[in-house]
Amino acid sequence: MELVARLVVVVFALSLISPQVRQMIAAVGFVAICGAGVVLVAGLGWVIYRFATRERRTSFILRSVRCDTLEVEVAEEPKPPQPRTDLGEYVNFNGSNLKQAKPHTTAELIEQLRKIDWFQFEKLVALVYRKLDYAVTRRGGANPDGGLDLIIEKDGQRWAVQCKQWKTWNVGVKPVREFLGALTDNGIQKGILITLCGYTGGAKQLADKHGIEIINETGLAQMIEDTDARYDPETLEILNDKRKFCPKCEAELVLRTAKKGHGAGSLFWGCSAYPRCRFTMPV
Repeated sequence: MELVARLVVVVFALSLISPQVRQMIAAVGFVAICGAGVVLVAGLGWVIYRFATRERRTSFILRSVRCDTLEVEVAEEPKPPQPRTDLGEYVNFNGSNLKQAKPHTTAELIEQLRKIDWFQFEKLVALVYRKLDYAVTRRGGANPDGGLDLIIEKDGQRWAVQCKQWKTWNVGVKPVREFLGALTDNGIQKGILITLCGYTGGAKQLADKHGIEIINETGLAQMIEDTDARYDPETLEILNDKRKFCPKCEAELVLRTAKKGHGAGSLFWGCSAYPRCRFTMPV
């Protein structure tokens, strides 16, 4: 410190005598001021950065805490229930992993309802009613059902359900009248007609008159969503099943190639039980 003090005195004395020394001191002072300014700006920027990132840094520190004797609860964004987040892949009945496509919107759910086979459609409707705590008896399929696909019971009351997987035709008066006749023959007063399409005004008027409820694809999709059925592994398996089944014997349909006739070389669906069952259907 003493040496520095002597040096300052000498430089000051020389500055009084020599103009060159005064210029040198002014230049050094200017550089020192600029350097101090840079340091000040850098320090201010660092303080602003630390202030702006303090919440993220604090959250990261809290999430990193691991302690055997102290539990730290960190408020996080709410997560959906576990059954809705881990069903994309699950183990089915034979132990193999199935990667299932889950419908995330009502439009996607309706699209999948339109893609499944009639056999899967009936199974899905029955499953939905079971989830609504109904006792369900299946009478449809390839067997004679008298116009009734399902019988559902709850709280001592019975309903008959008919599934119409029509994808382009609206339900008219005739199907409702036939369903009404089936209800009468079986001594059931209430009926539910489920269709993938709409219905005519006359059909709705006749159904309302005789206590028949008509549910279209939107209503069915709402029932599935209300029961959380679309997150259930059994429901997902039905929605993602691309197989087709014979409406006469319920055997699986297989793709075949016509070998003769005017359609030779074209593909068609044929019953796997051939020649016992000769049902065919165009692709």
